[in-house]
Amino acid sequence: MLKLILCEFLKLKRKPLFFASSLMSILIPFALTFLPSDVETGAEAVQDMMSCLFQLSAYLLLIPAVIVLASNLFFEEQDNDTLKNLMTVPVDKAQLAIAKMLLLLFFSILFMAAGGLLSLVILLLQGWEPVGFWRLFFVGLGESIIMWTGTLPCILLVVAFNKSYIISVIITFFYTMINYLLSTSTVLLTQPFGLNPGTLLPGPLAFRWFFPLYDHSNPGPELSGLLSRISPYFLNHAQAFSVAAVEAAVFLTLIAVVYQRQEV
Repeated sequence: MLKLILCEFLKLKRKPLFFASSLMSILIPFALTFLPSDVETGAEAVQDMMSCLFQLSAYLLLIPAVIVLASNLFFEEQDNDTLKNLMTVPVDKAQLAIAKMLLLLFFSILFMAAGGLLSLVILLLQGWEPVGFWRLFFVGLGESIIMWTGTLPCILLVVAFNKSYIISVIITFFYTMINYLLSTSTVLLTQPFGLNPGTLLPGPLAFRWFFPLYDHSNPGPELSGLLSRISPYFLNHAQAFSVAAVEAAVFLTLIAVVYQRQEV
């Protein structure tokens, strides 16, 4: 298994798109630097910049990037007829699928790390003191794991619809938009911890975990109203990552089983 993971990582030298995609995480924060801002302190500047990374880049860019890269990883070997050669080694297809998924987990973490570090560079160039940056930086790494877990149902469909790039694109588009819209739905954000969409979907799950980690010491009237409605439903680290771990175990198993049963 370790050799398979290493081989998947070694393939990255032929995939510059992998690293280029990770830099997409800075696009939205960078664009927002040209818009007017009313922040007055370094702590506020850090929070504004990182919230763009958490609530826009992670939802609108990271999820589709992971799914598109998954399509490339799973379909490229079949397109180039290299999968048949791998099967003669022999290589267990289930383990190969898991190795690819762990590579995508690495990409997800790299995406958020790159976005966080480039955000830090922008903050320093603007002359802000990055108060509280590193705490939010590691929050971003945690969110990358939740977002990766949230892509697994889509990747399962991508693998099931074997070699259908068009279906993969359609799935990616609709899932990304629905997940983003649901992440701000008060109905889902005010559901108790349990077997419900507000807990199981990656958008609401991530939001209910990272939002209380912001500095809310001086909330305005609108934010105060929002906090009063959703704060009883915030999730702690154990709750958020236990859900992510269970979902990851279930969907990784399904992905491995479906991929292994497909004909080469």
